[in-house]
Amino acid sequence: MKRIRISGLVKLARTVRQELSEPISAERLAQLRSNVGESIRTIEQMLREEGVRLEDLPSLSRKAYHFLRNLDLHSVVAQDISSTSSFPPDSVSFPGLQNHFDRLLNQLARYDGQSQLKHVYDSIRASSESIERQIRANDIRPEQLKRQSRATRGWLAYFSQRENFDDYLAAVLRGKPIFHAASPQTAGQSPSVLIHFRPIQGIYHILCHQSGVLVQLPTSMICFEQGLFRSLSGLAFRKSRDRQSMLDAMHSEPYRRILSELDLLGGVVAQTRGIHHDLAASFDRVNATYFSGSLSRPHLVWSRTFTVRKFGHYDHARDTVMVSMSLDKNAVPAYAVDFIVYHELLHKKLGVTWKSNRMGAHTREFTEREQSFQQYQEARTVLKRIASEP
Repeated sequence: MKRIRISGLVKLARTVRQELSEPISAERLAQLRSNVGESIRTIEQMLREEGVRLEDLPSLSRKAYHFLRNLDLHSVVAQDISSTSSFPPDSVSFPGLQNHFDRLLNQLARYDGQSQLKHVYDSIRASSESIERQIRANDIRPEQLKRQSRATRGWLAYFSQRENFDDYLAAVLRGKPIFHAASPQTAGQSPSVLIHFRPIQGIYHILCHQSGVLVQLPTSMICFEQGLFRSLSGLAFRKSRDRQSMLDAMHSEPYRRILSELDLLGGVVAQTRGIHHDLAASFDRVNATYFSGSLSRPHLVWSRTFTVRKFGHYDHARDTVMVSMSLDKNAVPAYAVDFIVYHELLHKKLGVTWKSNRMGAHTREFTEREQSFQQYQEARTVLKRIASEP
């Protein structure tokens, strides 16, 4: 069976969807109509020329195509936006920034307690100030920044404060000897170890080179003491299976405080409004009906892609509920979205339990409370239907 990939299709669907969730100018709406129409015609021509059926496209590409093909852009009402930046969402980056950022991290990783790193601190401050000037001059909103650029912006702004910079250096001194001792020996020699505290997903990344080992850790781990670094090094180099202490530490108040400040400095992106459903309205309904209005509102975001195996996720560390953009359809009833929001809010309310060093979230209490949702069976039927769509 012949299969082809269509580059940029999923990204186009994501961009169109995000733009339509906000007020849009007549000029930009006309441009979107043209871009979407042209893309649909090009895709269909490619399929005909290659003799490939739509069903033979990868799953995400099929879903992106169906989203764009069924989108009624002529029903979208343009608005008079007095101050509109020309940048589409998730499009702005700063040339050379990431290479510069990596050089700064390498310089910090070599800190030995004796070196004078005033030039590194001055460079961080200058870089942060330069980014903020560019953002102000071009009227760039947080959602227009690429995710990596937004994260780097927050990192630079955070460590341009001297006390935070000193905390980073102290964390390097605490962590480096521990990871160095735990790293595997090669021909009787222990390789050099560099530690980067930087924006990453997950608990750690280990990159091995001939010259040494690079350990990438989430920025907020600068708050970890030596005991946690020992546990983390054992986990990273497969000398331990203790993930519980790491996850507990990543849920702690010091860790979450740093994480929240980094997110704030990078620029918070409000993503509650979809094209057809509003997560803020869904949260208000669920909170009032099932929690007596007692829950504080978490960050509410739509996923960046069309997921159907996982319709929602709750991130304890960031207090964020993510809902799959596959549910933001006119054919999906509001109660199905509310059910996913309710499911994730139960995770927020009940937390997690541990047994035999394994994390458990779907406990008996969780299942019983989940089934108390007023339209439980109807919602599950809708979700099963969506999950089975090609």
